[in-house]
Amino acid sequence: MKTKNQFKIKKAKLKRAIACLSFLIFNSSFLIGAFAQSMQVQNAYMYLGEKKYDKAKLNADAAVLDDKTKSLPKIWLYRGQIYQAIFQDTNRKVYQLDLEAKEKAVESFVKCLQLDKDNVYKPDAKGPLAICASSLMNKIDRIYFPDKQFEKISAACDILKSALPYDFDESMKRGNITEANLMFIQFRAYYAANDMNKAKEQGNKLIDIHFKMPAIYTTMVKLSLSQKDTVAALSYIDKGLTLFDDNMDLITMQIDILLKQKKSDLAKQKLETAIEISPNSDVLHAALANLYEQSNEIEKAEKEYQKAIELNPKYEDALFNLGNMYFNQGTEWTKKSNALPPKETAKAKEYDKKSDDYYKKAIVPFEQYFKLKPDAAVKQRLRQSYARIGDTEKANQYK
Repeated sequence: MKTKNQFKIKKAKLKRAIACLSFLIFNSSFLIGAFAQSMQVQNAYMYLGEKKYDKAKLNADAAVLDDKTKSLPKIWLYRGQIYQAIFQDTNRKVYQLDLEAKEKAVESFVKCLQLDKDNVYKPDAKGPLAICASSLMNKIDRIYFPDKQFEKISAACDILKSALPYDFDESMKRGNITEANLMFIQFRAYYAANDMNKAKEQGNKLIDIHFKMPAIYTTMVKLSLSQKDTVAALSYIDKGLTLFDDNMDLITMQIDILLKQKKSDLAKQKLETAIEISPNSDVLHAALANLYEQSNEIEKAEKEYQKAIELNPKYEDALFNLGNMYFNQGTEWTKKSNALPPKETAKAKEYDKKSDDYYKKAIVPFEQYFKLKPDAAVKQRLRQSYARIGDTEKANQYK
């Protein structure tokens, strides 16, 4: 018979055996789980080498979500390489595995470099990151803007911003991928999407960093005017003209606002000041000429138009406007002559002479314009001008 002591020994052995078995079961599950996770990393690499990008993508995406492998820089490197291979493949079926492959490639290489504290993977990641960043920038310009995918533009810019600290050889910078340029792209996207609050916020940031792009200021003026804030619009014009003193868009906007406010004298003053700064600007002289013409200061307008044409003999707008001003003056003197009583023959002769003189003047810039641009309206004006001065032969040439 077994003694009580023997039973106790057997019971203790059984407990140890159960404990051992439990430990083995627990650890085998852990090891199997860890092995399975490690296999996802290895499979991603293996399928990438075999160009089985669908399977490579599946394993890489799973591995970067798993707590046990998502902190491994190499899985992010593999994932970046997989998505780079997808968007660079010429096979439509492969390319369409993921239409945001460029974004995911950049994100992955950035994450790899963030986690790679010992710079083990830096040589493998930095070059592809620059290539993928350039491709994503191109995608913004060629696809997202034309398709008006404004949210994707902003998101892509944020991804590119995250890549900038890893522009080790400044290849991104050479490709115009900079913080300021990305801000400007987002600014354009917000404005195009009619998100005026974000556009205004981004525009002010660009102005604060002195980003030299006239479109910022012209857009901010338009934005302010759309919100009926004329004071802000004029402020943006002044800031813009400080940097771009001969920008015709800003000058035109300023003149339009001042004229609507019935401040023509101030508008002239602004233009005259601008011409002092840039005396060889044909556009400034033409703008001032137009303003003088509107206030019926014909001699001053003539002088400014002629100066603009002297600076730029092929300045179509200045040629047309000068010809048109002369033509209109000729018409005015003809009307005055026709309105005289029959007995005022001397005055009628004087008026007719002035009328003919203006029509003759009109012919010169109109013909210069017509050589540059055979416009139907100018052709008609030339025919009318020659007819008014009695040169039928020349008038018939412009029928």
